[in-house]
Amino acid sequence: MKEERLPLFVGVETVIFDLGVSRAKAYEVIKQLNKEMKEQNPRAIVVAGKVNRIWYEEACLRTGAH
Repeated sequence: MKEERLPLFVGVETVIFDLGVSRAKAYEVIKQLNKEMKEQNPRAIVVAGKVNRIWYEEACLRTGAH
């Protein structure tokens, strides 16, 4: 059986659902998280309008130590 993998990046719809915020606020959250990630990891890949899943989960869902 093939293992199903989650996408590497989280989009605005996921942020809206998880945090219960408006679309505009979700984009602000993504922008802020991408900025923080780039400051701490200058070689990190940033995709506009999306955020790295691991970074997002650690920062917003408390699944790790961010």
